Amino acid sequence: MKKVLVVLAFGIALASCNNSQTSDNQSAVSDSTAVDTVVVPQKDSLSVYLPDIKASLPEAQTVEVKDDPVFFKTKSYKAIPLQTVLDQFLPAYKSLDIKQTQIVFECEDGYNPSMSLEKVLSKKSYLAISDVEAPKGQEWINPKKGDHEMKIAPFYVVYTDVPAKDVTYKWPYNLVKISLSAASKELAVLFPKEDDTQVKGFELFKVNCLTCHSLNKVGGKMGPELNYPKSVTEYWQIDQIKQFVKAPTSFRNECKMPAVTHLSDKELDEIVNYLKYMAKHKV
Repeated sequence: MKKVLVVLAFGIALASCNNSQTSDNQSAVSDSTAVDTVVVPQKDSLSVYLPDIKASLPEAQTVEVKDDPVFFKTKSYKAIPLQTVLDQFLPAYKSLDIKQTQIVFECEDGYNPSMSLEKVLSKKSYLAISDVEAPKGQEWINPKKGDHEMKIAPFYVVYTDVPAKDVTYKWPYNLVKISLSAASKELAVLFPKEDDTQVKGFELFKVNCLTCHSLNKVGGKMGPELNYPKSVTEYWQIDQIKQFVKAPTSFRNECKMPAVTHLSDKELDEIVNYLKYMAKHKV
């Protein structure tokens, strides 16, 4: 499982807390919560709307992805190194501490994954602009997931040195915007300051759920808000929440949420307990 996770202002000290892509076999690792002071660039320099710069992008090269997690096979794309895109269109990142900076990917369908900028740049990451195998006159092939056709355009982030089974890396497609943000101010309303036992649940929720669902109005818009004005734990039985997460289509016809099969029962319990805690901490 993708759009507008709130882009945070950098007029604050950077801190990072760290996402089926809960959908399509993706998630992310938790980042540090340490705070660091950095040079503060102008807010407008921290995001770029990709369709607006398409004509200005540098020449793309052909790259091969051995095991694409969206198409489940070897794929070739016309793509540009992601660092080259950042160098040209988001140069302000060079004045930031990349260890304390999040890169946020905003997709048309509401999926909104984020990762540590340092983690993304540590691999051979690319902004794919077209599918080499697409029919003449087309830029992309859209795969099907059940009866649903997945829209890949206009952009897709891929890696040539990350195995598909490594779910700590995000592969956002249908991508329209890239932003740089701090995970401090707004994510602070989600951090369980009063109960250290809920930190694990917070981290699991942030990694696996926040890209599609918002909590206290912070997070993705692909799925429903889970805490405000009512927590999902206030109107659903706990065992039903866990069963739904494991098999959404057994509850709802044509449900777009993918089955979450990579989390253990213990990890699901951690998430649910965190949601119960947050039901008492609404903003």
